[in-house]
Amino acid sequence: MFRSVSDRGLVRRYYLYRATIAVGFITPVFTLFLLRTLTFTQVGILSATYSGLSVVGEIPTGYVGDRLGRRASLLLSVLFTVVSLAGFVLASGFLWYGFLYALWALSLTLRSGSMDAWLYDTLTERLDSGQFSHIRGRGDAVQKWTAAVSMVVGGLLYGLHPSYPFVAAIGFNSLGFLSLLSLPKNRQYAARGDDGNSADRLDPLETVSVIYTYLARPPLRALILYIGLFYAVLGVSSTYVQPMVVETLGPYATAIGVQVPAGGPIAAARAGEAGAALALGLGVLYAVLTAVSSAGGYYAGTIEDRLGVHRAVVVVPVLTAVALVVPLWIALVALPAFASMRTAKPLVQPIANGYINDHAEAVGRATLLSSVSMLNMLLRTPLALAAGMLADATTATTAVAALGGLFLVTGGAVWLLGEIAPETGVVSGDRASKSAS
Repeated sequence: MFRSVSDRGLVRRYYLYRATIAVGFITPVFTLFLLRTLTFTQVGILSATYSGLSVVGEIPTGYVGDRLGRRASLLLSVLFTVVSLAGFVLASGFLWYGFLYALWALSLTLRSGSMDAWLYDTLTERLDSGQFSHIRGRGDAVQKWTAAVSMVVGGLLYGLHPSYPFVAAIGFNSLGFLSLLSLPKNRQYAARGDDGNSADRLDPLETVSVIYTYLARPPLRALILYIGLFYAVLGVSSTYVQPMVVETLGPYATAIGVQVPAGGPIAAARAGEAGAALALGLGVLYAVLTAVSSAGGYYAGTIEDRLGVHRAVVVVPVLTAVALVVPLWIALVALPAFASMRTAKPLVQPIANGYINDHAEAVGRATLLSSVSMLNMLLRTPLALAAGMLADATTATTAVAALGGLFLVTGGAVWLLGEIAPETGVVSGDRASKSAS
């Protein structure tokens, strides 16, 4: 049976779940942790491996979400996240890290479609699907504020020992099991009998049909390609934020007395070295940027109301890409560039996903959203390899600037050749009908 819980309490429990999936303890130091034993190219290979496995795993895990239930998929995601974090404490080396990246990819693909599908279906059943962007965006903000606090602690812990942030993350992310068990199942899964049969299940052939129907033609085709490329550029760029911080801002830190390991900022960035003060500084910097970026998710609904879906999903990525290019010539612009990187996706994603949900049927929604993530990862795979090799040959800052330039050129072509998020009637009718009532 559907759990008896107030509508307001249901939203609060969703926000609690979003808090438990924050990975702030390891975020500000993760790339530095890897660079202690790996090169930029190897880090790029790991990122490409993660992206490639995500491509392979998105559809099956989206199918799991539609077949077994969204909450079951999310519980599996927490399990694989915790196991992966534990692995970074217990093992090291390129091959071991490759296996742990595979677990991490599996955990994220299990969550990518099911989290939004659960929320949209629950809002349709209990509240108002028109509130999806608002509540989803607020959930992003809660996750980011939680991450901001833990980032400061993570930087401090890394200064004491590189494995300590991972230990803290294991304990904190394990709370996700409890928060998920407090959430109700969607009604179509809660109402199933013991035989497991249900008319609203998809078989594999129907799953392929859902993907083709919605992604291979307007109104979603151009939107999915555009935001998929944007998410891929942001995902690869985020890998190089820590070495980019050391490269661009290290000289300024040295000038005010902060100790940088021998060899200078560039050498320290390449070796993954960080003194205690620098590691703590990275934690504080990430926390501040994350706190600022939480405004993206918090005001996603407001931005959608004022600009409309089309303007929001076109303009925000363009401005962000420009911000990635400028630090190549003006180092201090790296700070607003980092803020833009971390603000853009939580601002755009609720708006884009709300539009996608409006143009999809309830059955297969998790599979459809997982397909969107699959395209993102498919585009990300070659970008990760190319960025890693470019960073080794030049600098992390140069690699990030190249990614921003690539999006401006390629995204501009998509915009010119296709109509991105045109105003059309929704397929599901849920948001339109409830907004009119």
